[in-house]
Amino acid sequence: MMKKLLLAGVALIIIGAVITCIIGDSGRVHLRKQSETAGFVRANGTTSNLPFSLRLDDFRVEYYPGTDMPMDYVSLVTVLPAGESRTISMNHILKWKGYRFFQADYDPDLQGSILSMNHDPWGTGTVYIGYVILLTAMLGLVLKHFRTAIPSYYWIIGIVLLAGLFLLICRKLLFQPLLPVLRSPLLWIHVGSVIISYTVFALVFINAIIGLISASSGERLMKVSTAALYPAVFMLAFGIAVGSVWANLSWGSYWSWDPKETWALITLLVYSVPLGGLRAFNNPKVFHIYALVAFISVLITWLGVNYFMGGLHAYA
Repeated sequence: MMKKLLLAGVALIIIGAVITCIIGDSGRVHLRKQSETAGFVRANGTTSNLPFSLRLDDFRVEYYPGTDMPMDYVSLVTVLPAGESRTISMNHILKWKGYRFFQADYDPDLQGSILSMNHDPWGTGTVYIGYVILLTAMLGLVLKHFRTAIPSYYWIIGIVLLAGLFLLICRKLLFQPLLPVLRSPLLWIHVGSVIISYTVFALVFINAIIGLISASSGERLMKVSTAALYPAVFMLAFGIAVGSVWANLSWGSYWSWDPKETWALITLLVYSVPLGGLRAFNNPKVFHIYALVAFISVLITWLGVNYFMGGLHAYA
């Protein structure tokens, strides 16, 4: 039942993405102070008009006190002909008649603002429903399969590693001014979930080394690792889903194929394979060798993207 529900969730996510590609619309709106415009430019260079107009009343950059580090970018606009005044800033969007506007950029003279526009009334909602179904199914699988007794020392090692890694991330993020786009409570949920999953994958990697060195403990460690993979894969899927929702709220797109996003998805797929019921993974040696190789995807996602690929997540 849960596996069918999981497949239904994946199918809805794919269907939602297809709907977004077919009927969704997006572009950029360039506003100058005290000027009114209804036009927007799509990524392919074509132009079109909104069913209403926007006027930029003011734009400002807010800084952290005593520094020149930007804390937020704020556009004050009026929607015409309704005459409604609205504020658009990072993680604070304007919603109007099914259209959403996000603070994207600004003119160097601070007299103009550039907004990202998104109009996707059906695709995003379908994807979100898919996320809920997928995560519900995965949680059910976690509760069903996470019955193998895991030695207490593994829990102690895991908790210490989790706490240490999370504190390192918190220290990096808390003791320096955050980039405007990172000023969201979703940051901690997204980062914390992904760190937990990567830490468990590291424990599975350690198990694989021990299991290959000590043949007598190979089968027992395989059972431990298999049990641990269910919550780890769930937490990674949850972290990706939260990041997707956050991206949609901040940038107007729930998926952009950024290197970090792409490799997180690859890691999710790689670690889902042993949970698919393939008979080959009943062999401890095959399982542990696969776990060793699979950890490469974690290293690429966590370190390789940051140092070699860049992208929107290069700071993470």
